[in-house]
Amino acid sequence: MPFLFLSAFLGGAIAYYLGSPMPFLIGGVIGAGIFVVAYEYAGHTLKKINPMVRLVAVASIGAMIGSRVSTDLLFILPQFWISALALLPFILLGHSGCYWLLRKVGKYRRVDAYFAGMPGGLVEALLLGEKAGADIRILTVQHFIRVLGIVVCIPFLFYLTTGVVVGSAGGGGAEAVSYDYSDILLIFVIAAIGLTIARRLKMPASHLLGPLLLSVALSMTGVADISVPPWLLHLAQLIVGATLGAQFSGISSQVLRRGLGLGVLSVTYLLCLGYVFALLLEPYVPADVSAVFISFAAGGLAEMSLVALSLDLSPVVVALHHLFRIFMTIFLGNKIYQRYFKD
Repeated sequence: MPFLFLSAFLGGAIAYYLGSPMPFLIGGVIGAGIFVVAYEYAGHTLKKINPMVRLVAVASIGAMIGSRVSTDLLFILPQFWISALALLPFILLGHSGCYWLLRKVGKYRRVDAYFAGMPGGLVEALLLGEKAGADIRILTVQHFIRVLGIVVCIPFLFYLTTGVVVGSAGGGGAEAVSYDYSDILLIFVIAAIGLTIARRLKMPASHLLGPLLLSVALSMTGVADISVPPWLLHLAQLIVGATLGAQFSGISSQVLRRGLGLGVLSVTYLLCLGYVFALLLEPYVPADVSAVFISFAAGGLAEMSLVALSLDLSPVVVALHHLFRIFMTIFLGNKIYQRYFKD
């Protein structure tokens, strides 16, 4: 819907003018969300956004992330095995803590609290929860607020603690770069081919991982040297932000208010937990606390990758950590539910 994206763009433009971190992502979410609420309050029904819109944006993000990789990755990546293993206790602690909050504070049913408290895998958690008899409205709201809350909080936390404005005119990702239209064309070609191959191979998170890995291979072998236009990164943020804001559609105010309060508690808990893990792991991995923290921030894979790309903090390493987190969250969550929670 054109007006949805126009509202998202206006929100992004205002956020950019104000110097907000990740302006077209955060402003896009706010602008699109306001439009959806006002549109449906007036008695209209919002049409579903064509999934190809987000698919193209996320695939392009994957291609842009991979273009930032150097041959140093071959030597650096194996040194992150400790942080990869640390994701397992992080997932267990994150899931159990969120479950307790949703169950004891929110008074949700066990099945609703269990699947709504998963620290990753929004689509997969919804599918597993629906099969187990959970309330899809509750799951959708809680996971949406988790992703949105972390996406909004992370850039502002970096701004408050470091003074770095993530992804705006004052920060990484928006500096002047030399590029031509062949760079833009190459990004979209890599996105299309990588997505097609990944889908054929049935890879997890194929929309991001396929283009990312193909771009990494081309960059590391010297076949392609891509300069990412700053405006293209802003456009990717805008589309992801608009599609997130569109998720407000069809959610009752009562469910949203209840979910928002619980979501604030869950997001705060997950961010604090992630920061503790980052502090403990920093001496053992070749990255600073910021990069490890983003790797453990339980937001969306594409959204956290965008933050890492904007800050130039090993975006491929961050993306792979999140991919592993999502996969293990669903794998462990399903196994634990079948063994200990299923009636």
